Amino acid sequence: MSLYQLEHLTRAYGRRIVLAIGQLEIEAGRMYALLGPNGAGKTTLLNLLAFLDEPSTGSLRFRGKAVGSDRAERLALRRQVVLVDQHPIMFSTSVAANIEFGLKIRKIDRTARQRAVQAALETVGLERYRAARAHELSGGETQRLALARALALAPTVLLCDEPTASVDTETEKEIQKALDNLVQGRTTIAIAHRLSTLRKADRLVVMDRGVVVEVGTHDELMARQ
Repeated sequence: MSLYQLEHLTRAYGRRIVLAIGQLEIEAGRMYALLGPNGAGKTTLLNLLAFLDEPSTGSLRFRGKAVGSDRAERLALRRQVVLVDQHPIMFSTSVAANIEFGLKIRKIDRTARQRAVQAALETVGLERYRAARAHELSGGETQRLALARALALAPTVLLCDEPTASVDTETEKEIQKALDNLVQGRTTIAIAHRLSTLRKADRLVVMDRGVVVEVGTHDELMARQ
């Protein structure tokens, strides 16, 4: 079942076209890895899939319905999607408060918020940092907190701008373990630079200069080399 459908979609800034996708379908419950050099359009695509930006031309459909420009409609769609940035910004409050913030915005009751926060902390292994100031965490801990914050919101879609790109090997293992717990059964689209991410993805989407060059499994793409 297709969750997203993109057809003849472009994104331009002035006269410069940074994304031009003829057709791309993303199936529900699968993990997709976006590959390509800097400037390939990967982050632009993530922003479109997160409903944070709109295409210049073409069609973007979600669950079979065309996504328009209506503000209320787009806000409702954003609540089904979480984007984890490579350099997440945290409030200067506690770790628990950072996780709880999004739940408060969504008017989740206090008891349910506390359960969600605790479950998220346990999943990413940050229980002992519950009361710590979020802005004082290390880079790897901050990435795990960003994943915990996403997990607490129980998104339909998880979008990741490669959370393991700038960490050492040991920290990468910790983040990857947290990410593995988060993506189970959830549609996930991640910008990937690590071989471990590529091998776990159901589909690889290779991009270059804003165009989707190839789509396939890891084995399929390797066989085409």
